[in-house]
Amino acid sequence: MTAPISLGTLLRQRYLIQQVLGRGGFGRTYLATDRERFDERCVLKEFFISSQNDALLRKAQLLFQREASTLYQLQHCQIPRFWAAFEEEQRLFLVQDFVEGQTYRRLLSDRKPQGLTFTETEICHLLKQLLPVLTYIHDRGIVHRDISLENLILKPLYESHQRELPTAETGLPVLIDFGAVKEATSQLSITSAVTRVGKAGYAPPEQLQTGRVYPNSDLYSLAATCLVLLTG
Repeated sequence: MTAPISLGTLLRQRYLIQQVLGRGGFGRTYLATDRERFDERCVLKEFFISSQNDALLRKAQLLFQREASTLYQLQHCQIPRFWAAFEEEQRLFLVQDFVEGQTYRRLLSDRKPQGLTFTETEICHLLKQLLPVLTYIHDRGIVHRDISLENLILKPLYESHQRELPTAETGLPVLIDFGAVKEATSQLSITSAVTRVGKAGYAPPEQLQTGRVYPNSDLYSLAATCLVLLTG
């Protein structure tokens, strides 16, 4: 398995690694500061595959190129902005905006010990704010394929005179992690158990069984996400 990048490492003489944010099937996510943008915080997504299988390596590279080209097309305030893609020491990296806030998984976990979940009003706010984002990506032939509590962040909407923490009725939901995106019109079929994407309980059965996805696959996953938020 590829070791994580040490904290304090400077990539491309520009991106200073500050913290490991998470790890997924194809890589790790790091918090970094961009020395060419006045130490602005950003997210570096490192892509790797813990296998010597050439086919799996090519698949990981394909997913990397797909995410880079997809993010380059997307300009939306509820999708992290894409900045760069590069390779260093046989590691592939994407650079994106850092999104301030907490995932809906964390927000729900904080409530459950108190016997609380999300209210219908909060879910209606989430749907009202997020459905236009799905329309935006679907109109461009893109299916996210991995909508879940982990891939939605509640971003604060600060007013100039007000600095309170956001609530689920006032914050702005941001859709993250487009590593699973697939163009709806693409003929490429991802049927390998290793590369098939989607979470059990969230993704529709045909996506988990065959890898086939459609715009309504995202609607299914969003509905499942809302049910989890409502019921815990």
